[in-house]
Amino acid sequence: DMFWNFDENGDSYLDEKLKSEGVDTIVLSGLWTDECILSTAYAGNSRGYDVVVVNDATATATANHEISLTVASSTVANVLSTDDVVAYMSNDFVTGERGAVKGVRHPDGRKDD
Repeated sequence: DMFWNFDENGDSYLDEKLKSEGVDTIVLSGLWTDECILSTAYAGNSRGYDVVVVNDATATATANHEISLTVASSTVANVLSTDDVVAYMSNDFVTGERGAVKGVRHPDGRKDD
Protein backbone atom coordinates (compact mmCIF):
# COMPACT_ATOMS: atom_id res chain seq x y z
CA ASP A 1 0.00 0.00 0.00
CA MET A 2 3.06 2.28 0.16
CA PHE A 3 2.67 3.38 -3.47
CA TRP A 4 -0.74 4.90 -2.72
CA ASN A 5 0.97 7.22 -0.24
CA PHE A 6 1.32 10.86 -1.18
CA ASP A 7 4.62 12.63 -1.80
CA GLU A 8 5.38 16.19 -0.66
CA ASN A 9 3.22 17.51 -3.52
CA GLY A 10 0.22 15.35 -2.63
CA ASP A 11 0.79 13.00 -5.60
CA SER A 12 0.80 9.19 -5.61
CA TYR A 13 3.34 7.47 -7.88
CA LEU A 14 1.17 4.39 -8.43
CA ASP A 15 -1.98 6.41 -9.07
CA GLU A 16 -0.17 8.59 -11.61
CA LYS A 17 1.40 5.58 -13.35
CA LEU A 18 -1.85 3.62 -13.60
CA LYS A 19 -3.83 6.59 -14.88
CA SER A 20 -1.12 7.47 -17.44
CA GLU A 21 -1.45 3.91 -18.80
CA GLY A 22 -5.26 4.12 -18.93
CA VAL A 23 -5.75 1.52 -16.18
CA ASP A 24 -9.16 1.75 -14.55
CA THR A 25 -9.38 -1.63 -12.78
CA ILE A 26 -7.09 -3.18 -10.19
CA VAL A 27 -7.08 -6.89 -9.35
CA LEU A 28 -5.75 -7.77 -5.90
CA SER A 29 -4.21 -10.98 -4.63
CA GLY A 30 -1.72 -11.70 -1.89
CA LEU A 31 -1.38 -11.93 1.85
CA TRP A 32 -3.01 -10.23 4.81
CA THR A 33 -6.55 -9.98 3.51
CA ASP A 34 -7.62 -8.12 6.64
CA GLU A 35 -4.87 -5.51 6.36
CA CYS A 36 -3.00 -5.08 3.05
CA ILE A 37 -5.67 -6.34 0.67
CA LEU A 38 -8.55 -4.49 2.32
CA SER A 39 -6.63 -1.21 2.73
CA THR A 40 -5.43 -1.37 -0.88
CA ALA A 41 -8.98 -2.06 -2.07
CA TYR A 42 -10.23 1.04 -0.22
CA ALA A 43 -7.30 3.13 -1.48
CA GLY A 44 -7.92 2.11 -5.08
CA ASN A 45 -11.66 2.61 -4.85
CA SER A 46 -11.25 6.06 -3.33
CA ARG A 47 -9.05 7.01 -6.29
CA GLY A 48 -11.72 5.95 -8.78
CA TYR A 49 -10.56 2.45 -9.75
CA ASP A 50 -12.81 -0.55 -10.12
CA VAL A 51 -11.46 -3.12 -7.65
CA VAL A 52 -11.48 -6.91 -7.87
CA VAL A 53 -10.29 -9.08 -4.97
CA VAL A 54 -9.45 -12.68 -5.91
CA ASN A 55 -10.83 -14.68 -2.99
CA ASP A 56 -8.83 -17.88 -3.53
CA ALA A 57 -5.60 -15.96 -4.19
CA THR A 58 -5.66 -14.08 -0.87
CA ALA A 59 -5.03 -15.24 2.68
CA THR A 60 -4.25 -14.01 6.17
CA ALA A 61 -2.81 -15.42 9.38
CA THR A 62 -5.80 -14.35 11.44
CA ALA A 63 -9.36 -15.65 11.58
CA ASN A 64 -10.58 -12.61 9.63
CA HIS A 65 -10.14 -13.75 6.01
CA GLU A 66 -13.81 -14.45 5.25
CA ILE A 67 -14.94 -11.38 7.19
CA SER A 68 -12.54 -9.23 5.17
CA LEU A 69 -13.85 -10.64 1.89
CA THR A 70 -17.41 -9.92 3.01
CA VAL A 71 -16.50 -6.34 3.92
CA ALA A 72 -14.70 -5.82 0.60
CA SER A 73 -17.60 -7.29 -1.36
CA SER A 74 -20.21 -5.19 0.39
CA THR A 75 -18.29 -1.91 0.17
CA VAL A 76 -15.50 -1.46 -2.40
CA ALA A 77 -14.79 -4.52 -4.55
CA ASN A 78 -16.08 -7.36 -6.62
CA VAL A 79 -14.84 -10.54 -4.90
CA LEU A 80 -14.28 -13.30 -7.45
CA SER A 81 -12.47 -16.62 -7.79
CA THR A 82 -9.35 -17.07 -9.89
CA ASP A 83 -11.37 -19.15 -12.35
CA ASP A 84 -13.94 -16.34 -12.69
CA VAL A 85 -11.24 -13.72 -13.30
CA VAL A 86 -9.45 -15.86 -15.90
CA ALA A 87 -12.72 -16.73 -17.67
CA TYR A 88 -13.74 -13.07 -17.72
CA MET A 89 -10.38 -11.94 -19.12
CA SER A 90 -10.42 -14.73 -21.72
CA ASN A 91 -14.04 -14.55 -22.85
CA ASP A 92 -15.93 -11.46 -21.73
CA PHE A 93 -13.61 -8.48 -21.34
CA VAL A 94 -14.22 -5.37 -23.42
CA THR A 95 -13.17 -1.83 -22.63
CA GLY A 96 -15.83 0.51 -21.35
CA GLU A 97 -16.58 3.50 -19.19
CA ARG A 98 -15.06 3.73 -15.72
CA GLY A 99 -17.36 2.11 -13.19
CA ALA A 100 -19.16 0.05 -15.83
CA VAL A 101 -19.31 -3.71 -15.89
CA LYS A 102 -16.93 -4.20 -18.80
CA GLY A 103 -18.21 -7.43 -20.29
CA VAL A 104 -19.77 -8.59 -23.51
CA ARG A 105 -23.07 -9.39 -21.81
CA HIS A 106 -23.67 -5.88 -20.45
CA PRO A 107 -21.17 -3.39 -21.91
CA ASP A 108 -23.52 -0.53 -20.98
CA GLY A 109 -22.70 -1.04 -17.30
CA ARG A 110 -25.66 -3.08 -16.08
CA LYS A 111 -24.75 -5.59 -13.39
CA ASP A 112 -25.08 -9.28 -14.15
CA ASP A 113 -28.05 -10.87 -12.39
